[in-house]
Amino acid sequence: MKKIIYSLSIFTLILASSCKDDSDAIETSAVEITFDNRISAGEDLDLGTTVYVNQNNESVVTNELKYIISNIALIQDNGTVFEYPKEDSYFVINEADPSSLTLSLTGIPVGNYTQISFGIGVDQSKYPLDGGVLNFIPQAEEAGMLWNWAAGYKFIKFEGTYTPQGGTESPFVIHVGSHGQNLDNYKFVTLPLANNINIATGNTASVNVEAYVKNIIDATNQIKLEDTSDIQVDPINAPRIAKNLESTFSAL
Repeated sequence: MKKIIYSLSIFTLILASSCKDDSDAIETSAVEITFDNRISAGEDLDLGTTVYVNQNNESVVTNELKYIISNIALIQDNGTVFEYPKEDSYFVINEADPSSLTLSLTGIPVGNYTQISFGIGVDQSKYPLDGGVLNFIPQAEEAGMLWNWAAGYKFIKFEGTYTPQGGTESPFVIHVGSHGQNLDNYKFVTLPLANNINIATGNTASVNVEAYVKNIIDATNQIKLEDTSDIQVDPINAPRIAKNLESTFSAL
């Protein structure tokens, strides 16, 4: 009789614990974040075709646009911050590859979200090639987002041609990344969502992020390509480009 009572007590404890775990479980769902690269808010971007004029009266054509997005976080209306697992939070956005433009994230707690945050590039804690992002390194290498001569990432590859007013067409190359501890060009932005998103069980929510190519060389800092058309390991102009990236994105 004592054995039966003892077994029943154990069963009751297990059942109570199981019920408690179920009630305490956090409901999650999914969200898709789509990056829409544009010249500006009202202008589409077609690689190799679209021409825009910057503030230095240079006609610019974009032939290649790639950048790294990392450390994604979503912020609810009550201030709760959900950080996507960092080891899975590194992506290459490539305008020439439509499949790279939409990020499918799962395990997002249900709730009403009003802001999105993300890094542009790779933060110093994972730089130059930290083991915590080993799953990302092959992707970055395949996309040409690793420097050939050093263990580090290119945060953005922006290439094309420019034509000064009354001048001739010439190529430009902008590859910006961090270089050791002395040149940290990683940027982290928090964007308000123009329309709040409600992440609910069983539904996949959508967020659109527009990236305005014009701002890369024409925002806080104006870059005259005729003066400096090759910006790579550049302690002066690379940080100026990185600063411009902070105002390149807008969330809808």
